Amino acid sequence: MKRIPCSGAIALAASISLLSAQQKQQMRDAATHEQLAGALKQQQANDPLRELPRQEGKDPSKENVPQDLISRSDVLCFNGLATLVPKKSILALPPQFADRVGMQPGARLVGWAEFHAANRGWVTSQEITLAQARGEQPLEEALNERLAKSANVVVSTLQGGPISKLQPIPPKTN
Repeated sequence: MKRIPCSGAIALAASISLLSAQQKQQMRDAATHEQLAGALKQQQANDPLRELPRQEGKDPSKENVPQDLISRSDVLCFNGLATLVPKKSILALPPQFADRVGMQPGARLVGWAEFHAANRGWVTSQEITLAQARGEQPLEEALNERLAKSANVVVSTLQGGPISKLQPIPPKTN
């Protein structure tokens, strides 16, 4: 059996790299409890939030919060399927489809995409921008005319999902 001469070179190279790796590592002492406690006190003393004044009154994020998802949603229901859409997301609701808003007994709750795919004959989605949803920008006049003449239920969407459309914010006068 022949010996391969490069096996010795490989072993030599491996031992050299092992030695150089050991030389690069430095041993350090672990931080003591006193050092960690001192660093924490220093960080807390330099906290910029401590300088902010306390706000008086009730927390606005906890006021007027609806208790459940159903109270913040409209339910579209037809043919044994139901879906939740945010309140104010229905842009057009012709009278002949008014009975399809609200939960019906025995209906199965499904996601928007599945419900919309199964009910494309009477439910239409209308993409709007985030600025329009916030009420910062009004809908185009041509779109408003189409909504007024629509024979289908029209739901506002953003990137394919239903979204509430707030009323336009009136311009401020000084």
